[in-house]
Amino acid sequence: MEVFGVLAGIVSAYFLYKIIFSGKEDFFDCVKFWFTPDIISLFRGEYWGDHWAEFKLIIWLGLSIAIGYGVANI
Repeated sequence: MEVFGVLAGIVSAYFLYKIIFSGKEDFFDCVKFWFTPDIISLFRGEYWGDHWAEFKLIIWLGLSIAIGYGVANI
């Protein structure tokens, strides 16, 4: 059953990627903001953009993992 969980997680990650991110640039911007400390984003004037980008990335990862875990434990 774990194989189906992994497959479901990968498939859901792909489709959620298409829904949440507008393209590769948006995705890489979110990853960049994830590794940038909030204080640096604050001084750059990108504080709320940083939070929104991190939120999108966390939602994408969280939903993909939750779907994979849910399918593996049916």
